[in-house]
Amino acid sequence: MSTTVGLRHVTVGFILCGSALFAAGAMAGQAEFVQNGKAGFVVAHFQYALSEDANVTGACPKGMTSGFRDAYAATPEGNRREGETDEQYTRRNQIGARALSNAPNGQNLCMNPEAGKPDPNFRTIEVPNTPAYGIDLDGQDSRAKGKPAPGTCAHDDFRGFKGERGIDNQLLRVVGCSNSFQSTGQSNTNTIEMLTGSWGILFTLSGVDDIRNDPEVEVGVYANADPIELSPNREPVAYATYAMTQDPRFRATTRGRIRDGVLTTDPVDIRFYKVTAGMYLERPLRDARMQMTLSATGTLEGFVSGYTPVEALYDFQYGYRNGTDSAGKPSSLQARSGSSNGSAFVNNHTCHGAYFALHAAADGHRDPATGKCTSISTQYLMKAIPAFVVDKKTNSANSDLDAK
Repeated sequence: MSTTVGLRHVTVGFILCGSALFAAGAMAGQAEFVQNGKAGFVVAHFQYALSEDANVTGACPKGMTSGFRDAYAATPEGNRREGETDEQYTRRNQIGARALSNAPNGQNLCMNPEAGKPDPNFRTIEVPNTPAYGIDLDGQDSRAKGKPAPGTCAHDDFRGFKGERGIDNQLLRVVGCSNSFQSTGQSNTNTIEMLTGSWGILFTLSGVDDIRNDPEVEVGVYANADPIELSPNREPVAYATYAMTQDPRFRATTRGRIRDGVLTTDPVDIRFYKVTAGMYLERPLRDARMQMTLSATGTLEGFVSGYTPVEALYDFQYGYRNGTDSAGKPSSLQARSGSSNGSAFVNNHTCHGAYFALHAAADGHRDPATGKCTSISTQYLMKAIPAFVVDKKTNSANSDLDAK
C-alpha cells in the first residue's frame, strides 16, 4: 500500500506505535515511552544524508560549483577595469551576472531552467568510491552488477563509511561539489527551519512485541498539526503532545520489522514540507523506507530514504516555482523569482546547471516510453524523540493547514 504522507508548516511527525515496543517492566525490557503497546515520536533533527566535505574525501578534483557571478567574472567584460573601485566593480559584476541569469529568449533561468542547457561549471561527483551515507534502495550494487535494477537507470552506487555496498544516493552526486552543501554551507540546515515551528514530522509504531526483534510492526507517518515544543535553550522537548494532521494526503502507514534493534520498513510514498521566505513547498519522497535504530530510552535515529521526483526536487530546493502562501494560493512571481535567484547568488550555483544535473543523475522510476528516469535517490538522516501523538483535530497555530 502506498499512501502519500505530508509533513507541512507543522511539526511533521512519524509516529511509531508499537504494541509492547519496549516492555513496561525492566525484566521484560519495556520502556516508559510505550503505553498500551504504542509509541509516538516527533522528529528533532532532520537533514540530507550526504558525505564528509569534499576537501576530506577528494570527491571534487576539478573544483567546486560556481555561479552566475563567477561566470561573468570569467568573461572579458567581467575583468576588473583600471582604476575601478571595489564598489564599482561589485556593482558591475552584479549587473553582468544578472544578465547571465536570463536565457537568450529573455526568460529567467531560475524560473525556466529548461530554457538553458547543462552548465559545465556546475560540478558533480565523478570520483569512484566516494564514501556516502545512506542505504541500498534498489536491492543491488549497481556498480558491481554492471546493469541497473528493473525500473531504474544506470548509475554508480556509493560505498558506505563502514564498507557498505550499493548505497543509492544520487542527490549527493549532484550537490556534493557545491559549497552550500558542505558542513559549513546553508543548504542542509533543515533542522533550523523545522525548529521555527513551520513544519515537523511524527511517527507511530504499533504491534511491537519485542523491542529487539519483531517480525511485523505497523509504522505510521504523519504531518504534525502542532508546532514543535522547545525548551528554554531551544532543544526539542520529549513527551510533548502533538496532533497528527487530519488531511488524508499527508498520512500514510506501512509495515515494518525490528531486527537486532533496527527498524526497517516496506516502501511507502510520503510527503514532507519545506517553508522558505514565507512560501510553502512540498518534499515528496516515493518508495520511502526507514532504517532506524531504536534505543531503550526511546530515541529513534537513522535513515528515511527514497526517490524524489526531479521536477519537485528542483522546485523545493532551487526554483521555488510552485511556492504557495499559507492559504494554498500561489505566491507572487516576485517572491518566487526573488527567492530562487537570491538563492543562486548567495549559494553560488546556476539554476539551469542544477536542473540539468538533477535530470542527468536521475536513477528512479524509469519512464518506459522515454527510457529516462524521473526521480532521484535521496537520503535523509533523522533523529526522533518520544512524544504523545493523538489522532484529533487541533486548534493550534498551524491548524489552517488542515483546511487546504
